[in-house]
Amino acid sequence: MIVVSVREMTNVYKGIARALGALPEEAEIFAQCHVRADLRGMYTQGAAIIPYAVGLLERKLNFFGVPFKILREEPAMVLVDAGYGVGVVVGTRAMELAMDKAKQAGTGCVWVRHGGDFNMSANHVLQAVEHDMVGIVMRNENPRVAPWGGRDPFFYTNPIAVGVPTKKEPPIIIDMAAGSFSIGQVVMAARDKRPLPSKNLVTPEGVYTDDATKIVIDPYVRESPFNGSPVTLGYKGLIWALIVELFSGLLAGTNTSNKNDYKPTPDRPWDEGCFFMAIDVSKLRPIAEFKAATDDFARALRAVRPAEGFDGIIVPGEVEAHNEAKRKKEGIPVRDEDWQLVLNTATRLGVKLVS
Repeated sequence: MIVVSVREMTNVYKGIARALGALPEEAEIFAQCHVRADLRGMYTQGAAIIPYAVGLLERKLNFFGVPFKILREEPAMVLVDAGYGVGVVVGTRAMELAMDKAKQAGTGCVWVRHGGDFNMSANHVLQAVEHDMVGIVMRNENPRVAPWGGRDPFFYTNPIAVGVPTKKEPPIIIDMAAGSFSIGQVVMAARDKRPLPSKNLVTPEGVYTDDATKIVIDPYVRESPFNGSPVTLGYKGLIWALIVELFSGLLAGTNTSNKNDYKPTPDRPWDEGCFFMAIDVSKLRPIAEFKAATDDFARALRAVRPAEGFDGIIVPGEVEAHNEAKRKKEGIPVRDEDWQLVLNTATRLGVKLVS
């Protein structure tokens, strides 16, 4: 591991974005979203994914400088076409739009066509939380995850996140996916040649395994193709995947993940969708009262006596909040090979590197 300061990492990410044509505001969003993933310990959606994000831009599958096109608008909902903008920029702007709607109507829902990979889902629910709102986001993409009981990829990992503001406790941030493991987790397990915690990968022959090397084709590529796939997190994971497809794909009027079963090109990109929702809590009850009640709830959950073999109950979001606070002071640990790939990418793009 190498430890990188927040300032250095931010400057490198900004430089990469600017070199690829980002406007200053877009470069700021690009850097902040990826750095926050690294800060919170979601490194497969931070440094590790930068070369992939750059590749999407260089292959003309994503673009900076693309405005939203409003397709339909009602007092509490909007449908937009993001024109294959860079996912983290699209996600940030979509949640801003959802919050604007929520301030007026109490809730705001934004469906996005062609919004791309917004990476760490928590980024966008934290936007809402930091404005004393509840945030919900989800998205689909291409088929990489088999339904529980099956062997063929059908769903994407189908991430979903919910953020709830608190007063003194860390915000409750549920950032999960319907797949048993993220793509990054599977790739890193194959790279390290270590078993995953459960046999929730399936080979083309239909055999469930915990050995990622049996399905990952290139463990040094963050978005490596698979010969096989992860499976949903049991049957309940299959149901969550269906919910995400409903909200992100079917309601937005885009493909469901199973229909994006091809290699994307500029002439035929993936037809994917995202969903963003903000809830203005103050329209329901006093925000201070709500946040105090949420604190009490989190503490009561944490106070549940642990079972044998467990240290205690973890409230979603508290580990990541601790990581973020600590790493802002001490720097961010990154795998050597991943940071070197980032630096190689920056150098190739002509970014001036200053420690």
